[in-house]
Amino acid sequence: MKEDSGKTLVELTTDRIIDYITTRQLQPGDKVPTEAEFLEKFSVSRGTLREAFKILIARNILESRQGAGTFISSRQGIPDDPLGLTFIYDDQMLALDMIDLRLMIEPKSAQLAAVNATDEQKQALIDIMNELENRIHNGESYVDLDGKFHQLIAESTGNKVIGNLTYILFSSIEKNIELTLNSLSVSNTLFYHRRILNAILNGNIFEAYNFMTNHLSLIREYMYEKMSENKD
Repeated sequence: MKEDSGKTLVELTTDRIIDYITTRQLQPGDKVPTEAEFLEKFSVSRGTLREAFKILIARNILESRQGAGTFISSRQGIPDDPLGLTFIYDDQMLALDMIDLRLMIEPKSAQLAAVNATDEQKQALIDIMNELENRIHNGESYVDLDGKFHQLIAESTGNKVIGNLTYILFSSIEKNIELTLNSLSVSNTLFYHRRILNAILNGNIFEAYNFMTNHLSLIREYMYEKMSENKD
């Protein structure tokens, strides 16, 4: 069924739920009204509302938690693969392209974080760094913590767009670590992460920028050398 706007009732209900979220400035983790409450607000059928919820969950705007209800997603509407990386089949070239893009963004992000990071964000970076060190020394996977470390730096810039953009880029981190075969976990990851962290904690914008640049540049150099060896 199409309304005068050309949209179906499900699409219109989806728009109304988004409007409800944005006008109230709901944040990730906030719970949205129950199905019964939305049915009363919008005067639509249960089937229409459930279809609208499915769309919003698929778009990473909402998330359903079994037995708890429906909440604003931490993904905040960011698609799973907005850059179409799934269909770039050369993993090595993709990883190299992504590290090039990170080199354009992350050194400046570290610099901004050195100025704008809150005390809470600084403590979170310290906690992540300590756990990352433990995992590397114990020979455990640290991919998720590596991503969280860089993501939190992006969020600490105070720039919402950088935070969202960096979230997209971190699909590359696993590829970067896979290609370096953890060979750089101590010589690069621990060495430079600790120095990036200290620069941010001390508000040193020059060291934050330079250490992030060095960190990513060494990863790129190592990746490029490995790719060249594979071609020979």
